[in-house]
Amino acid sequence: MSFLNELKNNFKIFLILLGISSFLQFMFKQAFIFPSILPLNIPNEGILEIIGNIAFYLYFIMLIVISVIISTKYRALIPITIVLLISPFFNLIPHYNISSFWYSLETALFILGIVSMVEGLIKSPLQNILLTPTMILVAIGLYASVSLNVFQHALFLSYLTAYFISLLSFITYSIIQGKIKSMRNYIAIVIGVLSLIPFIFMENVISSNRYMEILMNMILPATLGINLYNPYRITLLILALGLTAMGILISIIKGNLSAGIGYFIVISTVFLGIDGYTLLLYMISPIIGFCLMNFEDTKRKKYIIEIISLTRKG
Repeated sequence: MSFLNELKNNFKIFLILLGISSFLQFMFKQAFIFPSILPLNIPNEGILEIIGNIAFYLYFIMLIVISVIISTKYRALIPITIVLLISPFFNLIPHYNISSFWYSLETALFILGIVSMVEGLIKSPLQNILLTPTMILVAIGLYASVSLNVFQHALFLSYLTAYFISLLSFITYSIIQGKIKSMRNYIAIVIGVLSLIPFIFMENVISSNRYMEILMNMILPATLGINLYNPYRITLLILALGLTAMGILISIIKGNLSAGIGYFIVISTVFLGIDGYTLLLYMISPIIGFCLMNFEDTKRKKYIIEIISLTRKG
């Protein structure tokens, strides 16, 4: 118990390390794999790859630590944490990724993931109901993976539309959580809006430059998930990424690190489900990311589950 208490006391430190490592592994590992094989001159490519590899392993370790901490509140997350902890040893099983063991594991993770996210949502303040679209988005990503790997059936739907619904509800949540009429909230919103400017410039460049449009049509879906590929909607994807940066910055500046970092983890991994999640880490990440979004200091706030209980008694 003292070990768990020590982890909880240093939660913010681990959370910051998770945020930094998730961003670096996304930029220089997950997102760097595809452009690194293109005939492009990338300065210091070797150094960037080393940074990406180090960040990836740090991300794995920090995700385990954070998962252990939040599983003390969300009990359904405990089996997922154990699977994440022992996942490196699955490589010792011959052809594990095409075995019945793997199919059973993915199906179990899908069920446990849904239960964990529902538990995370109902054990959170009422305003967190706005995060429901994000939970549905994660559930869709998990189901797409199980559908493809287990049943060999690809799930086709407008993932970008689901992304926008989740995004708009998250931005609304980021703005209204905490004190709305405060200088910190106003500053957060201004900085969040300013973060959109580079993405607006990028959108203008892509829409007026056919070569850049073709390049982004290859790189962005390969990075985030091939199911986001749509050559006619690439500018909308750029806008969505800009709004994502805006929502995350607003949350972080307002002091809700868990929601900001959790949403970044969700968006950077959830769309990989249509590919069947080539790494188990990326399948578990959005589940933990969503639970992390709901894991905050909720003193003097009523949980959704408490409101449901009062309604039943009434």
